[in-house]
Amino acid sequence: MQPKLQTRTALLLMAVLLPPTVVVINYFILGSVYFSSLKNFGVASTVAFFIVVGIWILQGRLAGKMLQMYPSYQDTLKRVVLFSIINLLIVTMIVTLMCLAFDLLNILNYEFTVKTWLSGLMAGAICTIVNQAVYETNTSFSRIEASQLETEQLKKAQLQTQFDLLKEQVNPHFLFNSLNSLSSLIATHPDKAEEFVEEMSRVYRYLLRSNEEQLTTLQKEIDFIKSYNMLLTTRFGIGFQPVIRIEEKMKDWLLPPMTLQLLVENAVKHNIVDPDTPLKVQLYTQDEKLVVSNNLQKKNKTVVSNKVGLSNILSKYELLNYPEVEIKETVDEFIVVLPLIKNM
Repeated sequence: MQPKLQTRTALLLMAVLLPPTVVVINYFILGSVYFSSLKNFGVASTVAFFIVVGIWILQGRLAGKMLQMYPSYQDTLKRVVLFSIINLLIVTMIVTLMCLAFDLLNILNYEFTVKTWLSGLMAGAICTIVNQAVYETNTSFSRIEASQLETEQLKKAQLQTQFDLLKEQVNPHFLFNSLNSLSSLIATHPDKAEEFVEEMSRVYRYLLRSNEEQLTTLQKEIDFIKSYNMLLTTRFGIGFQPVIRIEEKMKDWLLPPMTLQLLVENAVKHNIVDPDTPLKVQLYTQDEKLVVSNNLQKKNKTVVSNKVGLSNILSKYELLNYPEVEIKETVDEFIVVLPLIKNM
């Protein structure tokens, strides 16, 4: 929810819920004398109103902090329970302040007693539970709306990614190079040519279907990148040297589809790939993250790039509200660290 809309909603909730809260607590503390005259009602309500408004603002700020501390849906129960406990402590403070104020100011001849204090405390607790239920319901609807909006944005991003992939990665040059490699294999190694065609079909099938899912398992991405690497190895020979080391326990973890292909293609596009100076691309898991690195041996001729690959990856992680992708470049190495999402 946008900040202006959040403020407007908070003010609306306060306007609706605060007056009945003041009235109910006052009645339980003061009894029927509270309604005995318009003057009595006005004086007591004014004093209580200023006390409750101050505490209400405090509760609002506290609610915002709690959402920051426990933002995920999995933490909702923990947040609600903790917030309820703190709220009840705040209610105790509200009722105590009201009773003391009424007593010290001699409002309606009120005298502080444990009985009236407990009555007010009970009323305050009931009002707080109702108010918090309304607040939590409103918060849930707001988060659902935000989630739906992010889903729509992600769908658009995926469609754009698909278009960019068809335009950038699945381009005539890649197809032309693949067909050239296939032609050479048919003439020299017909048995390998059949394997090459199978891997090539897997690559293009995965590329064309990649927009159907927001996330895919690391296992599927690795299976795909092995096929993709095979095409590159056939084309570049020992000039392209991929290394894959994935922990077994991490293979069911998730990441956006096409992530590995974009990074491998990026490495090949910007670096020299030659038997004398091979390009080594490493994929490995570490601390529940996937690391993709390659040795830096940039081409002398500047390669035109609009950075579609990296921007697509960063956009997907941002829209999914997952931890940021780390991109590092040293003198001799380019490294991308991808957070992996636990498959629930």
